[in-house]
Amino acid sequence: MLLGIALSALGNGLVLPYTFIYFHNIRGFPIAVAGLIASYGAFSSLVISPLVGNLIDKWGPKPVLIVSLIVSSLGFSLLSQVKTIPQAFFVTTICSVGQAAMWPSQNAISTELTPEHLRERIFGAQFAMLNLGIGIGGLVSSLVVTLDNARTFEILFIGDGMSYLVYLCVVLTLRGVGRRSASERIERAKLEGGWADVVADKTFVKFWFVAMFATLLSYSQLEVGFTAFATSISALQPRDLAWAYAVNTLVIAAFQLWVNKKLLLMKRKTAMALAVLFWAVAWVALAASGLIKGAALAFVIICQLIFAFGEMIWSPILPSVVNQLAPEHLRGRYNAAGANAWQIALIGGPAIAGSLLGVGAHWYWLSGLILGLLVISFAASRLKLPDRPTSNMTK
Repeated sequence: MLLGIALSALGNGLVLPYTFIYFHNIRGFPIAVAGLIASYGAFSSLVISPLVGNLIDKWGPKPVLIVSLIVSSLGFSLLSQVKTIPQAFFVTTICSVGQAAMWPSQNAISTELTPEHLRERIFGAQFAMLNLGIGIGGLVSSLVVTLDNARTFEILFIGDGMSYLVYLCVVLTLRGVGRRSASERIERAKLEGGWADVVADKTFVKFWFVAMFATLLSYSQLEVGFTAFATSISALQPRDLAWAYAVNTLVIAAFQLWVNKKLLLMKRKTAMALAVLFWAVAWVALAASGLIKGAALAFVIICQLIFAFGEMIWSPILPSVVNQLAPEHLRGRYNAAGANAWQIALIGGPAIAGSLLGVGAHWYWLSGLILGLLVISFAASRLKLPDRPTSNMTK
């Protein structure tokens, strides 16, 4: 699974920095339309997510993951052939369906493969491999892509599509995990429970809201808000941002496993509150880049360095808590709901940033993020979460 995730992420890294540029600069779509396509993709994933949760719980995560990888491969390969706005929305729908099914099914399989007391470590390792793949893919794409040659962008999207087929080959080698036999499906059908049980889980709902708002004020601001502030207010060139993103991914790949060990020394709610504080401090560094123009690049890199430590704390805890709170017969729904928090934030984040930055309210936008994250950090510290499971040997 870790190998497959890394290989798939390498394909993501090929196109991740250039999707917006591809739509606007290469295909000539207006900026507003290019941004709308990104939000539409997240919305499409949100709509399909409840069905994905149902399918995982009924059939098991492996069949859902297999289908999602085939659909994702088709969608991202077809992006290379997009010429018109309607085509872009249609193909984005295909990509969104594939991605909406991939993430929760992937997490559910990792959960089945891993003892409870090791799940934070495996999800942390998964995040490290994800960033390693994205970092390498970004490096490769920077050597290939040129703005005056549309074919170079098309090759990158085809390469991304092929990476999902490589991941598929890895998943097909997994044995004895992620499938439900006919008898298991019959037994599960007898169990009471559905989305109403997920919503009725007060601990999970409170955790979900903290996760959604934390993502809304952090991750979802990177693509539009961070980039716009760094180029408009800090006066950096777009190519300068590549250094900041490189530092972010390389730090995560290098230090994630070390951070995993340190996380075992603190309560989960404390770790979540600390992660959110890191993101608030990262935005303070971004503010400094706009005030001290002579050191703007240094502060933007520091912003992404600090942001990375927040990510390393957050990434193993979120899926571990989701899967510990989830009853086994509802694990697909809980993972789909966890993915929903991310998708809602990705819909709202660019819209909020675009609205405020579009009227020149850069400092109001950044101040709001910092203050909001401080509130979310306090809310995270007040959560009542289950203790980390221990191994039988520890017991």
